[in-house]
Amino acid sequence: MNNKIILLHLPIMNYIQKDFINEEGGYNPSLGIMALGTYLELNGYEPIVIDMCYERMKVRELIEKIQGIDPLFIGISVYTENFNQAIKLTQQLKSNIKGIKIALGGPHPTLQPMECIEKDTVDFVIMREGESIILELAEAIRTGERLIKYEDIRGLVFKRGGRSIKNKYKHFISDLDLLPIIKRELADAARYGGYINISTSRGCPGRCIYCSATTLSGASYRVRSEYSIYLEMLLIKNIWSEKLFKIYIVDDTFTAIPERLNNFMDLIERFDFKINWQCESRIDVMNELLLERMHKSGCIAVQYGIESGSQEVLDKLRKGINLDRAIEIIDATYKNNIIPCLSFMLGHYCDTKETMWQTAYLIKQLFEKYKAEIAVSYNTPFPGTFQYIKSKELGMNILTNSYEKYTLLDPIVETKNFTVDDQREVFYFCSKYVGHYDAIEKQMGGWTYVS
Repeated sequence: MNNKIILLHLPIMNYIQKDFINEEGGYNPSLGIMALGTYLELNGYEPIVIDMCYERMKVRELIEKIQGIDPLFIGISVYTENFNQAIKLTQQLKSNIKGIKIALGGPHPTLQPMECIEKDTVDFVIMREGESIILELAEAIRTGERLIKYEDIRGLVFKRGGRSIKNKYKHFISDLDLLPIIKRELADAARYGGYINISTSRGCPGRCIYCSATTLSGASYRVRSEYSIYLEMLLIKNIWSEKLFKIYIVDDTFTAIPERLNNFMDLIERFDFKINWQCESRIDVMNELLLERMHKSGCIAVQYGIESGSQEVLDKLRKGINLDRAIEIIDATYKNNIIPCLSFMLGHYCDTKETMWQTAYLIKQLFEKYKAEIAVSYNTPFPGTFQYIKSKELGMNILTNSYEKYTLLDPIVETKNFTVDDQREVFYFCSKYVGHYDAIEKQMGGWTYVS
């Protein structure tokens, strides 16, 4: 038995990627899949990343490729939206490749592990952070459990004697600096261009009822050091400088710890490091002085989750932000030549037609005054989240059991205060302000790559 492990990333909507790769926009395969691959390779295994978001490959071709590799097992990253597609794929793999073992990991298996393991074609489920779990699983499979038994692998769900067994959760990784920097060459590195994503933290102390971040990665906010972040950026720039436009820091709240942020910007200034970067933040952890310094250090855009134009709704969502303060921060962001990127949701349990129109008019105001990049979606109660578990108590009627509809682009919730058509009407109004992604390009005078 060889040491090859296939790590498979599926698209959200379908198996075959129909859209072409935007070379300027960038090629950004799953950071989670590549993190697992990097960790496996560091420990002597040969990970093979197959990214079906970009590979123009039919299922028959995928099966033939896997047969040629004869891997130790296959790991598949699964979201709620593509869960049913993933299960169909496991059925095809099992029926065509004798004895193949399949593990599911990612958001949906973490939120709904027993639903996943109960499928006949799923052998293992990895919950939460997977680096050490997938390594221990590989060792158990490779040695026929002589080295470690499945029962001893925390964070693993498996089958034994016709029963599904869920082990205790594994503790979250406390020191992220001990993890290796992601080896992006595991994917098709030649495709990289435009912007490249990096992750510098895990966990979220927030309690927003619509979010699954706490369940997926813990309530404590764990961060990489500023030195680790700087070194990864330096590596990316040295490898992809001819194509690189910006680095996107995908953390929910990169600016949560001002001292770390300031130390990071100290390194940029000390070494005169020329880089364009973008991050996500929260209104309640941002201030004018930070924004001024962020612009000087190369920050060109910041994303804020505003979510509603009604203060009453925000308070009920436990969002923890004040709308008046939000507008002040957006104004300061704009005045510091940083593009404000703002996200909103329609159809919260506590929304009414009136509050959704308040959101719509706020979107119009912010777009027209600040040329903000706007994203609008429908509130979607993903399995495992507070609002999904408590949907009846919150007065939410979830209209479908079809996971394919959990895309954020389909309204799937009604309450006594609004209908699907109410949401669509407001969404249609907002759509004219959505998708204007040329603000950064105009600010920078075109796609100015970092040299």
